[in-house]
Amino acid sequence: MLYNKSMRELSELLDKKEIKSLDIAQELISRTEKIEPKIHSYITFDQENFLEQSKKSDERRASGKSLSKFDGIPVALKDNIAVKDVKLSCGSKILGDFKSPYNATVTEKLAESGFLISGKTNLDEFAMGSTTESSFYGVTKNPHNTEKVPGGSSGGSAAAVSASLVPASLGSDTGGSIRLPASFCGVVGIKPTYGRVSRFGLVAYASSLDQIGTFARSV
Repeated sequence: MLYNKSMRELSELLDKKEIKSLDIAQELISRTEKIEPKIHSYITFDQENFLEQSKKSDERRASGKSLSKFDGIPVALKDNIAVKDVKLSCGSKILGDFKSPYNATVTEKLAESGFLISGKTNLDEFAMGSTTESSFYGVTKNPHNTEKVPGGSSGGSAAAVSASLVPASLGSDTGGSIRLPASFCGVVGIKPTYGRVSRFGLVAYASSLDQIGTFARSV
């Protein structure tokens, strides 16, 4: 089973050529099809693009042109982080048809290292909440107990990692929106020092407090 491996474990398996990125993507897609209807962690999940990204990563590794040790590893992004030509809804009906014309800085940096973007995750509308119940696109459930909330506002990002739909994800934190869902869902979440990670391409809530950070299975 690859879906329950950490980023480091997947990286080591890829380096040893014991698996391919396509293997990871196919297994995560299969698991997402099974688990996602129960927890609703994603707003956008593009299987075709996910598979295409993984094939390109495998081609890079096969030709000795791997972009980094994490080339071919999937990561999900909270749907208030810009990905060019992909829906950027912020969990709101208002932006339901909006596609970002550019990438956020974090999106560019992920691409430069060969990470695969599996999709955009659910959040409280415009990141204003702490339960991920206020999204126009539906409520995200806690994978450990679907009668409970996953925390918020980055509940979709935390739930996706907690449910082993993706090994890592990005969220944003203004007043606890990474730290709360990480705690509720039993994963590692970090709000970095302000300014450590670029906010360019993050839809603002309170810009002097907003910060993009990570979720993963382990430190």
